Amino acid sequence: MNDALQPSKDRVFIEVRDLTKKFGEQHVLRGVNLTVYRGETLVLIGPSGEGKTVLMKHFIGLLKPDAGSVVVDGVSVHRLRERQLSATRKKFGFLFQNAALFDAMTVAENVAFPLVESGVRDRAEIIKRVHDALEVVDLEEHKEKLPVNLSGGMRKRAGIARSVVANPQCVLYDEPTASLDPVVADVIDQLIMRLQHRFRVTSIVVTHDMKSVFKIANRVAMLKNGVIHFCGTPEELRNSPDADIQDFIEGRSHLQG
Repeated sequence: MNDALQPSKDRVFIEVRDLTKKFGEQHVLRGVNLTVYRGETLVLIGPSGEGKTVLMKHFIGLLKPDAGSVVVDGVSVHRLRERQLSATRKKFGFLFQNAALFDAMTVAENVAFPLVESGVRDRAEIIKRVHDALEVVDLEEHKEKLPVNLSGGMRKRAGIARSVVANPQCVLYDEPTASLDPVVADVIDQLIMRLQHRFRVTSIVVTHDMKSVFKIANRVAMLKNGVIHFCGTPEELRNSPDADIQDFIEGRSHLQG
């Protein structure tokens, strides 16, 4: 990405230290250390089942660490009780892998949902903010449609509009280009970049789409064997001498036929 978008290294938004998490006998995170800077796009990559989404859920307190710390905007999230997490969660928007739109609601109603849930009652304000969010993702003309009448890419775009309508500081994307054709996937990538340009929003993206990684990322973190195996710029990732990294980039296995 453009050098002008590189994060300010002295503006830490999320600080994860020595984070561990087990589910029964499955040891998913084994001491994760990671820093996320304000205004950057950090892409999380790694083999399936390595805990990328598990890690993201710790940022908003959906999961509690077995050990270690998660500090968001100066607040130790890992120490908060459920009822204390509301203020932190308001700093985040979340795009689920399947967009998770409500089938019985129109696009506009889906996008308005976070505002209504957060207690916004001024109808004029809701209409304006929904309009602005839909305009960013080029869906204003489809606002009265139900999700069933949208293409996969349009549903993702509606999901992005819903994730930013409440003006979060950070958006979490879980496989935003999964199941999309290359052209539509590029549209989603462009939207992620547009949000960073326009709103200076921090983005954390979990993806296996390497084309997307090299297009949108300021930095890339690779999670492997429960720890951060690599963290650096896309160029540093591309030029890494690490065989595991190169195999992952190229989608290359060593299974003998």
